[in-house]
Amino acid sequence: MSFHLPKKQSGIFRDMVSALLVTLLIFSSVVYAVQVHAEAVTLTATVASSLTFTTSTNQFGTITPGTYKIATTTLDVATNNVSGWNITLVGDSQSPSDTVMDLTTDAAIGLTDQTEWVPGVATTSAGNAVVRASLDSSGDVLAFRVMTASSTNGTAFLAPSWWGTNDTDGTAKFAGIASTTVQRQIGNAGVGSYSSSNHINTVQYYLDVPSTQQTGSYDGALTYTATAN
Repeated sequence: MSFHLPKKQSGIFRDMVSALLVTLLIFSSVVYAVQVHAEAVTLTATVASSLTFTTSTNQFGTITPGTYKIATTTLDVATNNVSGWNITLVGDSQSPSDTVMDLTTDAAIGLTDQTEWVPGVATTSAGNAVVRASLDSSGDVLAFRVMTASSTNGTAFLAPSWWGTNDTDGTAKFAGIASTTVQRQIGNAGVGSYSSSNHINTVQYYLDVPSTQQTGSYDGALTYTATAN
């Protein structure tokens, strides 16, 4: 037994098949076109420079004339700047006519300062700091230096030519705190000093007063400024 479509229906069937084939060809062409027209994408990003800076200070307490005392400020720097960083120190009221630390009740009375710090032209060139023995023998003064032993991930900041190769009396160098008229660096960590860990260095203060120094409470404000190079 055989089955035959009427001619009219057969023609309709052929038209449907032809339409289906055309549709498939068009769809295939679209898929093919999507596959061959690809676009390359490049992602870019820039990491911004950042720097955070904190300090903590241990005070002199009560001082007896003729017996020096030591105080410290710890500097804590965190930065991702590969060019390094530097720190300046000034006394907020320091000037040729005003001392760093004054009597709290009378700013006209102050504690004598060591000669104001002037750094060398580079950290490898000596500044005007003097060895500790000079302080012990020549005057009752307020002075400072950057220590070596207390450095943590901050050795690039240390400047032996400025402050001595170690913290012992024979080589440790001290200077007077600079005035606000000039921002003078106390250390500079250059290229290659980057570390994901914090850089910690300690500044040491030396103070002795003469037996004639007026009794009372003395204070003086200091400003440390950390800057990315």
